[in-house]
Amino acid sequence: MTSGWPSLPLGLAPRRPGPRASRKDALLLLESERTVAAALAVRAIADGWDNGRLGAPTNQLPHEREVLGLLGVSQGLATERVTEASESLRDVMQRNREIEKSVAGMHPLHEILEEFGISSLGRMILMLTVAPQMWGEIAQLYGFVANNSTRAIVDEHLLRQLLGPTINPHELAHELDPLRPLRRFGLIHTTNSEPRPFTGLAPDPIVLARLRAEPLLEDPAGELEIVAPGPRIDQLRLPDDIVHKIQATIARQQPRPLRIVVRGRDGSGRRTLLAALAALANRKLAVVHLGNLGDSMRASPVDLRRALDRCALAGWIPCLDGFESVANDDRPLREKLRRTVAEFPGPLGIRLEREAQAPIDPGYLQIDLPDLSETERLEIWSAELTAHGIASPADTLGPLTTRWRIGPGTIHRVVAHVTEAGVTDVTSARIDHAVSQHLERRLGDVAEKIKYLPKLADMVLPGDIMDSMTEFLARMRMHRQVFEEWGMTQVASTGRGITALFQGPPGTGKTMVAGALARELGIELYRVDLSRVMSKWIGETERNLGNVFSAAEEGQAIILFDEADSLFGKRTEVKSSNDKFANLEVNYLLQRLDSFLGICILTTNLGTSIDAAFKRRLAFRVHFPIPDEEQREQLWRAHLPSTLPTTDDLDLADLAHKYPLTGGSVKNCVMRAAFLAAAENVKLSQDHLMRAVRLEYRAAGKLSESGPLE
Repeated sequence: MTSGWPSLPLGLAPRRPGPRASRKDALLLLESERTVAAALAVRAIADGWDNGRLGAPTNQLPHEREVLGLLGVSQGLATERVTEASESLRDVMQRNREIEKSVAGMHPLHEILEEFGISSLGRMILMLTVAPQMWGEIAQLYGFVANNSTRAIVDEHLLRQLLGPTINPHELAHELDPLRPLRRFGLIHTTNSEPRPFTGLAPDPIVLARLRAEPLLEDPAGELEIVAPGPRIDQLRLPDDIVHKIQATIARQQPRPLRIVVRGRDGSGRRTLLAALAALANRKLAVVHLGNLGDSMRASPVDLRRALDRCALAGWIPCLDGFESVANDDRPLREKLRRTVAEFPGPLGIRLEREAQAPIDPGYLQIDLPDLSETERLEIWSAELTAHGIASPADTLGPLTTRWRIGPGTIHRVVAHVTEAGVTDVTSARIDHAVSQHLERRLGDVAEKIKYLPKLADMVLPGDIMDSMTEFLARMRMHRQVFEEWGMTQVASTGRGITALFQGPPGTGKTMVAGALARELGIELYRVDLSRVMSKWIGETERNLGNVFSAAEEGQAIILFDEADSLFGKRTEVKSSNDKFANLEVNYLLQRLDSFLGICILTTNLGTSIDAAFKRRLAFRVHFPIPDEEQREQLWRAHLPSTLPTTDDLDLADLAHKYPLTGGSVKNCVMRAAFLAAAENVKLSQDHLMRAVRLEYRAAGKLSESGPLE
């Protein structure tokens, strides 16, 4: 380990060092526990035979034997069986102790008992509860002891029968109290709603896995994501001030369990950092996403507590994710979640977006991971590829670093993906495709990729709009030079992305220009589906929007909000809960645009309903007017391909003079005319175009072919 990182990070509650029993020895110990459970069950069955609780009906009074048996009155019906079972139990217990002494290293069961402070009686209860989950024959023996097919396999009453009269039933009940370690830490949970002592009991699957000495690389119940081992902590690219702050904190025992809050953009390495810290403590990181807990769209404190208990059982350090989905004004829920986190007895990490506030008690360690410059991304790409035996020159990686604003975590995953199965022929195109798939996975649920992207040079636009587009392209291409080399980051700490508003009547080319810009920059265009972004669930709209902006930043994709008035509209006076939540969404968008580093284009027909605060954050406001007569003639000409058979009587200047149509309407008219000509099996003529114009006006609800369509 590099100097400075403690070998025993006390602040992270490292697992106890030292050798542990092998898996083979762990299974030997479990087999010994099986024989103990079986011997206890046989003795309980023998006691039932002896006192008449278990046996065939006789000529005695109805249920006389069963009643006396339940009262513990011995009737001497199976004295020899009781003696044999008791002697056998003593022998089994003695062998069990001998086997335990013979196995070297820390035993899985002993480690669990020590970690959670479980008593000797609690040990017996735990193993008797575990036994029927591991061995079917034990479950069958328990069934004979219970003598009631409607009862759970294990309950408190059955445990009392198995342990016999030497155990005080009140002490047994105390050990099963919800506040005692077995129940409090989730080693045993209830399985039904029956009242005590008939409440069903079962162990958590993690307990079974630990007793078998399994490595717990995955959650046995499949509920939590266990992060695979990644780079060591000394291999991570971290600023010196962050390194020193972490080292100073984890080196000493904390007065209360450590909370580490890591903020940053998606792919910035937040989870990688927490996983490396967990590995430093000889632990693994388990991701607990609030949005995936339970069956409801609303985060559940009960489900969070259970997930945290399971992390404690396995020795995982939990990484809480998804706090952004909890609305800031849902104070009751946030307070319950805060208390749940505060009560967790071990170290815990929280992963947040760059500007989010930690919803926990003060006293946590906060780490803000900085954005990478293009130069730093180039170095990380090169280092990751070199680590896999692949040498890539800077001129090959350069375009990737400009196009993809991904962080070290995402770069690490992409390189691991493209080099799977020992692949060494890794080209920039292969990497580009892999990162593109990553972006599509992030945006696919709420946005549609626009595949047809026109050429800007083929578009008919006024000169001032073309000048705006030239400036737009220059701002993107010169971004590194202006902000990094010229130091303009110090002047513009916020608003370094490009947000543009394209406003104008329908059909004036707003969406097509967005596509042309994407083509010129060699990046992708995604049109956001507002119906899939906006949600009735509190906080869900903000969460969806956060995913859109983060993915666009990573991939340098252009995100297009068509008809943006509904989302970016003016804030209103709060007269109802709907107004309140709508204003919350607008406030979130304003905050997110301040830190946005990508390209966002809004289109609107009017522009008057856009909130004034949004307009102040716009880098470009471009008005798309209805084309003038000269531009309309160019549009008619541009939409008639050379392969289209036409007559010699076309008068495009006349069409441009008579009909003030937009580019979208001109395209529709040409398409209508082409199909009319094809239906008549003749060349397209002026008459076809005139008929198509009349159809276009009728489709728009216009009886006269004069004036604009809209």
